[in-house]
Amino acid sequence: MNHTRSPTHIPDTFSLTSEAVMSGTWDSSILAEILRRKSASDETPTFLLLGRREAALLRSHLASAFGEDSVVTLKGSYYMGLEVVEIDFPEFFHTGGHRATPRSSGLQSKSNSRSDMDGGSIWSLRLD
Repeated sequence: MNHTRSPTHIPDTFSLTSEAVMSGTWDSSILAEILRRKSASDETPTFLLLGRREAALLRSHLASAFGEDSVVTLKGSYYMGLEVVEIDFPEFFHTGGHRATPRSSGLQSKSNSRSDMDGGSIWSLRLD
């Protein structure tokens, strides 16, 4: 059987399911619970993938805290340590990627300075 690969949007929202559904407002506790669960099994995510609806909820949440002018776009933004990636899909909420910690990758670090984290961490995008 021949399969041809065609360019798709990342993530493949047809095979990757949302991890949560937000109600009418942004709920940080939902993301915090997902991060606790994944971090407990050494799966520390690096990305927060949001559909249009969830991205709008996050922008509204951040605007109420920091003002409308400070949240024009989520591009290049980080929330709870995750890089926010807005995808062109109506509703989607997923944490992805993987940050290899010194314990899980065999790397050993003597300090936790910012330069050590940038140079000593291994980051990859893995969508499960």
